[in-house]
Amino acid sequence: MSDNMLAYIFRIFWIVLLAFILVDSFCKSWNTENGKKERILSGGYGTFVGYDPVVLPIIVGIYLVLCIGISAAKKEDILLNTTSLIDMILFITIYFTILLILLPVFRRYYTAKTCAAIWVVPVVLYFQPNMLETFAVPPAVVFYVPENFLTILGGIWITGFAVIFAIQVISHLYFTKKLRENSRPVADASLSEQWDKMKKDMDIPLVVDIRYCSEVNTPLTIGMRMKNTTTYLPERGFTDEEAELIFAHELHHIRRRDTHMKFFLRFCCAFGWIHPLVWVAVRKAEDDLELSCDEIVLKDADKDKRRRYAELLLSIAGDSRGYSTCLSASAKSLRYRLRAALPVKNKRKGVLLLFLIMIVCGLCTGRLALSTNRGTLSELAGPDTAEISNADFQSGRYADPHGIKDVELLSQYLSDLQVERIYTGYENDSSEGGLTGEFATAKRSFVLSGNYLHITDIVSGETEKYYIRIAPDWEFVKSLQ
Repeated sequence: MSDNMLAYIFRIFWIVLLAFILVDSFCKSWNTENGKKERILSGGYGTFVGYDPVVLPIIVGIYLVLCIGISAAKKEDILLNTTSLIDMILFITIYFTILLILLPVFRRYYTAKTCAAIWVVPVVLYFQPNMLETFAVPPAVVFYVPENFLTILGGIWITGFAVIFAIQVISHLYFTKKLRENSRPVADASLSEQWDKMKKDMDIPLVVDIRYCSEVNTPLTIGMRMKNTTTYLPERGFTDEEAELIFAHELHHIRRRDTHMKFFLRFCCAFGWIHPLVWVAVRKAEDDLELSCDEIVLKDADKDKRRRYAELLLSIAGDSRGYSTCLSASAKSLRYRLRAALPVKNKRKGVLLLFLIMIVCGLCTGRLALSTNRGTLSELAGPDTAEISNADFQSGRYADPHGIKDVELLSQYLSDLQVERIYTGYENDSSEGGLTGEFATAKRSFVLSGNYLHITDIVSGETEKYYIRIAPDWEFVKSLQ
């Protein structure tokens, strides 16, 4: 079995495993929220789907450090990590755009929790991005950007990303400080008891403050660390039923780590800031977080309770800022939430949908190779490629290799090939057929298979990878035997 075949098998196995991780966590979260206590928040384990949403921002941060700092001495490493970053940016922007288009259909047939879970696919997909490089297969797309232009584009992107992300963080910290300074503890003992009882019933053993705040018009929860999570209530009275609805909504946000989800979504805004539809998609994703909490709060509610919930949403409509969740949304998204609060037909759970989306996304990502230079092989790889000492040609996987007799003509043919220098984790494999050999004036060997040429320094083991822009003339190569 060839190395390429093994890479495909392990890659598919890994993607299927990720799909099972996604649907398994979704089902466990679903069961817990519907009364089957499979997952609790104790020990930092919430009912979020997949992995904690802050995983992706951490992964991106690591790649940025590798690109800017640790690997600064090695151009190869910088461009390889840049390839991974570009792959993430393209995937997230395209994925969010497609979801934005399909969201009306998903909302019509699938539960709000399912729709909310679809947005976290990138977190599961990239929680170990090195696996995509370990099981690298031939790139599906060679993305050519001239090196000078890549530097300019990279500078523009990282500047925009840094500015937007910094504004988000500063705004969040300022908003948190403002809420704390203009709030007071809830003095109503019965309200505090109701809050503590509902926390206990939902298996949330954390100490979560509940406070009145004059700066908010709608109840909201804020706090990136579970130990400093606080729920703020507007300065007004609530009936017992209203308090129960508010507390159920916010406690589900807390158990799902939705403040982390808001951080992830806002991070995606900064990460894909150059694509305006990403901003729109993130707004829709934030609506799905609220809709999914509405859905579980109203799971067994009758028509009258749903009507009172809709009235509550109308009476305390407002906006949240920073990485916070809020009970009632602004007018732009409130219309849909009010319609969703009315009695509706049962919607699908969507386990198979999540599984298929994960499979398709896994097959589509990690297939990018970045190219920064174009030209003939002798121009890009050096003049020593104009002379080959020996070469063997293998016409197929099970065919015997045959030596090339006319190495001078082969040398001329290869040195004139139009190629692109690429950066990818894919390792060429000649066992399925191709050309192998060594150059005469340098200690370098080469492997030409399909449209990919790899040249390896025999002493250091470092490999340069090239993409052949026009498929090699294998009949001509075969005639040189």
